Amino acid sequence: MKRIISIALVFAILICTGCSKKTTTEETKQSVKIGITMYNEFDVFTEEILKNIENDLAEYAKNNDVEISTTVVYSGENQLVQNDQVDDFIDKDYDVVCVNLVDRTDPSVIIERAKNTSTPIIFFNRELVKDDLKRYDKLYYVGADPAQSGQLQGELVLEALNDPEIFEKIDFNHDGVIQYVLLEGEAGHQDAIVRSRVSVNTIKNNGYEMEILGDEIANWDRQQAKTKMNSLLEGHPWQIELILANDDNMALGAIDALESYGVKEMPLIVGVNGQQEALEAINDKKMYGTVLNNAEEKGSIIASMAAGLALNGSVPDDIELSDGKYIYVDYEPINQDTVLQYLE
Repeated sequence: MKRIISIALVFAILICTGCSKKTTTEETKQSVKIGITMYNEFDVFTEEILKNIENDLAEYAKNNDVEISTTVVYSGENQLVQNDQVDDFIDKDYDVVCVNLVDRTDPSVIIERAKNTSTPIIFFNRELVKDDLKRYDKLYYVGADPAQSGQLQGELVLEALNDPEIFEKIDFNHDGVIQYVLLEGEAGHQDAIVRSRVSVNTIKNNGYEMEILGDEIANWDRQQAKTKMNSLLEGHPWQIELILANDDNMALGAIDALESYGVKEMPLIVGVNGQQEALEAINDKKMYGTVLNNAEEKGSIIASMAAGLALNGSVPDDIELSDGKYIYVDYEPINQDTVLQYLE
C-alpha cells in the first residue's frame, strides 16, 4: 500500500511539473501593444499604408511567436484630438505609438509627452519639421522625398511633350504654350508645396513655356478636386492642356469632372501615389502617368521598426536610418507603357 501511494505521488509530482513548465512557457511569451493614430479615415493612400502596417505586424507576430496587439484611432483632422489619443496610448502603457500627424508644424505636445515617458514615436507620411524630430532620441520618420516625386512627375510630362505626336494633341490651340492646372493637396503641407514647385520647374527648366489657368487646393480629396475642376472648366472650357495633381485621388476627381463636362480629348494628366484606380485609368488612356509612392514598402518598414522598438528597444539592424531618424522610400514613375507590370 505504501508503495502504491509512493508511485501515485511521483506521478502527481511529474504531472504538476509538466503543468508548471507549460504555464511558465505561456507566461514568458512576449506581448506588446502598438497604437496607431491617423489624421483622416478617408485618405485612400494612408489607409493603404495602415493596412500594410497591420498585415506585416500580424505576420511578424506569427513568425516570431510573440503577441502584438494594435489599436487604430482616427483624429478627424483635429490636432487636439490626436494629442489626446497619444496621451491615452501612453497612459495605457503602449510600447510604441505610430503617428500620421494632423498638423506637421504642431507636434510639440506629442513629443513632450513621449519624451517624459520614454515612449518611441514613429511619425509617417506627414513630415514634421527637422528641428522637432531632434528634440528626443526616440522619434523617427518614415516617408518619401517630395522633391523626388515632383521631379519624376515633371519628367513624365517632359517624356510626353518631347514626343511631337503627343505634343500636337496636347497643345489644343497650337500656340506652343502649355496651359495647365495645378491641383494641390493641402495648404501648408510639405509634400504639396515641394511637389508642386519642383514638378512645374522641371518642365519649365527644360525649355517649355507654361501658362497657369488655375491653382486649387483640393485636400487630397476626389470630390473636392471634381468640384474645383468643374469651376475651372466653366472659366476655361477647352483650354486646359495639362493637369498636375499632387495625388491620384485628385487626378481621378479631375477625370470625373472632365467626363461629366463631355470632354472628348483628355488633357495630359499626371498624379502621384500609384493607387489601383489610377493605374486602371492610365491603362485606359485617361491619365498619362503617375509616380508610385510605395505604400506596401512604407507599411513594412513601419511595422518592422515598431516591432523592433517594442520587443528589443531598438530599430532592427537591417533598417538604415538617415541621420539616425529618417527612412525615405524611393518613388517610381509609371506611364502607359509600364503600367501593366504594376497592375499585375
